[in-house]
Amino acid sequence: MTLARISLEGCTVIVEKSRREGLTILTIEGIIKLGESAQFLAQTLDRALENDEGHVILDLEKINYIDSTGIGELVGYLGRFQNRDRKLILVKASDRILKLLEMSQLDRIFPIYNDLDAAVAAET
Repeated sequence: MTLARISLEGCTVIVEKSRREGLTILTIEGIIKLGESAQFLAQTLDRALENDEGHVILDLEKINYIDSTGIGELVGYLGRFQNRDRKLILVKASDRILKLLEMSQLDRIFPIYNDLDAAVAAET
């Protein structure tokens, strides 16, 4: 397990990376919005895409807030993962994030699960 922490714009964003049954799990904590925190998310996803194998699960349980820039980064990386026959999977999204995904119909293109065990079982 690895841990990355960065303090941005008065907030701390933490990413914990682990592996389970061939999947990379990124647990993200903090606020993802326009600026450095969205760039940090993009860099984290880019490293997972380039350095890890298999599908990537984003555990969003500890995301306090995500704006349209953060959602845009997720969508952009979804396409990049799909181009490599890999999935970007979302788990434990808050009701607010789920509503954002539903309003933009992104819930139809992202694999979304309520818990990590269900995601691992379905995607391995």
